[in-house]
Amino acid sequence: MSTVTPQVRVDGVLRAVRALEPVDIAFAARVDRGTGTFVLDRFDGARTDLLRNLVIPRGEGVGGRCIALERPVFVRDYVAAKGITHRFDGAVAGEGLSAMFAVPVKTDGVVRDVVYGAARTSVEFGEGLIDRAVDLVKRSAAQEPPSPSRRSAGDIAAELEDIAAAATDPEVRRRLRELGASLSGTPVADDLPIRLSPRELDVLTAVAMGHANVDVARRLGLTVQTVKSYLKSAMAKLDSHTRGEAVYRARMAGLLP
Repeated sequence: MSTVTPQVRVDGVLRAVRALEPVDIAFAARVDRGTGTFVLDRFDGARTDLLRNLVIPRGEGVGGRCIALERPVFVRDYVAAKGITHRFDGAVAGEGLSAMFAVPVKTDGVVRDVVYGAARTSVEFGEGLIDRAVDLVKRSAAQEPPSPSRRSAGDIAAELEDIAAAATDPEVRRRLRELGASLSGTPVADDLPIRLSPRELDVLTAVAMGHANVDVARRLGLTVQTVKSYLKSAMAKLDSHTRGEAVYRARMAGLLP
């Protein structure tokens, strides 16, 4: 595994890191060499504000060990992990995080930022996943960040629509879409009902009951790969990144009891 060396606009890589399977949340910390601390200040996928703006001494937790060693660090279960300090276990547990990795971001040979990925289940982050995360940061560093002055109204409107689609508050979603429509000059599209196919609903119902993919396949007479395909399709329609989130959104939409 390699360490990231070029300067990088960390904010832009968080969404890509979060898209890695099985990552549920990506976040970043800015390192203050003067005070010997780092601050968790950028997030994609957070459910609470428990971690936001935490000021952590160098050497503490996964991020602090990553900074000290100047290489990626990962654990299967943060709260139970040995070899790291546990001063911030309460905030980590409150956000529901278990497996976690941290990748150092270096500029001129000095760690300036740390990019994290974490899952809400205890999983094994292999070297392949860490290498992909490192590669994402490297590729992001190779691209010039877009100048805000060059962004068209249509581009901004499209980004507002993406944000609106992820918003759970109907009023916030409506206001974002109205703002996007005013920029693009197009009428506001009404929210369309989420429609799952019968098989997608069967699979999601079984998942909601706590069954693993192999059990769902056995119950429905399908192959495990087919179950994964139906589940992936249902998650996409529900704009969800995890099985649990898909079940939650399906229930909110009245598709599941």
